Amino acid sequence: MTRLRRPTIVLLAALLVAALLPLRAVAAPSVEAAEIQAGRQAAQQIESRYKLVTDEAAVARVARIGAVVAAQTPRPHLPYTFKIVDIPQVNAVALPGGFIYVTAGLLGFVRSDHELAAVLAHEAAHAALGHGMEMQRRANRALFLTLLVAIFTRDPTLFQGASLLAAGFMAGYSRDLEREADLASVDYLTRTPYSPVGVLTVLERLHRLERFTGQLEVYAFADHPRTAERVQYVHDALRARGIPLNRRTPMNYLVLSVRGGSEGGAPYAEIVVNDRPIVRLRSLERIREAAETLDRLFDSDLEPYEVTARETDGGWGVFARGFAVLRFGADDLPPGVASPREAATGVMTRLRNAIDEDIRRRRLDG
Repeated sequence: MTRLRRPTIVLLAALLVAALLPLRAVAAPSVEAAEIQAGRQAAQQIESRYKLVTDEAAVARVARIGAVVAAQTPRPHLPYTFKIVDIPQVNAVALPGGFIYVTAGLLGFVRSDHELAAVLAHEAAHAALGHGMEMQRRANRALFLTLLVAIFTRDPTLFQGASLLAAGFMAGYSRDLEREADLASVDYLTRTPYSPVGVLTVLERLHRLERFTGQLEVYAFADHPRTAERVQYVHDALRARGIPLNRRTPMNYLVLSVRGGSEGGAPYAEIVVNDRPIVRLRSLERIREAAETLDRLFDSDLEPYEVTARETDGGWGVFARGFAVLRFGADDLPPGVASPREAATGVMTRLRNAIDEDIRRRRLDG
């Protein structure tokens, strides 16, 4: 199985790992203690089979974001841990008790901290809502182990055969748990700095990859909600909660920043889009005002042709959808620019090129 051969595996293994080991009788005062012990045993087995990523920046990123979303679950006291398994598949796993693993492939798949937070919130929901233990109560443990091995060994023959059996053993129960985790993750993220729209953008990209690779039917689980269905109910949930469907932040496109510096001893400020310089001026205030205008327009998916340059009273201006972005007169030109017309048309051209390049990248990348 290639990295993207079965994209809907993402977030699925959380529903499989609970049966990795039998729940042993322990001298615990509560069901929760037994749940944590079962998850710890399964975590030990995973870590004995697979190498963990030790890159400090990656480990810290996953732990930091995971801690934020775990704090919003109904059981924030669980001993949540977030680790990275060094395998290329796009995958994530939640064990009972809050032991959560993502793959190196997943970190390469998500486009922002917002999308990573969406995946971790989904997995934290499985743990917090006790889905692993619930599946262990409902399902055949041996089958789950077979499915788990098939996913991690990337053996499509084994996986396909097991999925045929899964229709009989699992039909009618994981769909409700998956939906519950999807919708819970939206709720958790609304209480964090991360955009809940990330849940939608991750699922939309998975759906696109399913269609692109043509693997939807071969590897579909009869009991598991199709990604198109998940996209629709998450979309509806966001709309019902009044959350604007701004995909730009979680998808990390048209990244706009203002940066300053000095040239020839004189300070300057400039607008940068996707690391592409757009305009440089001596006035930080003018740059900030223009950046705020562009930021609002970028959120509404500004198209290249909507950026124009035209003559105005006393000079030339750059406009987008009728809004003035910058105006240039003879006395306030960028360094090295000879006329207001040259300044406005130059900014227009660079903006159009940045937007067009970004749109083409998104079409290729999903």
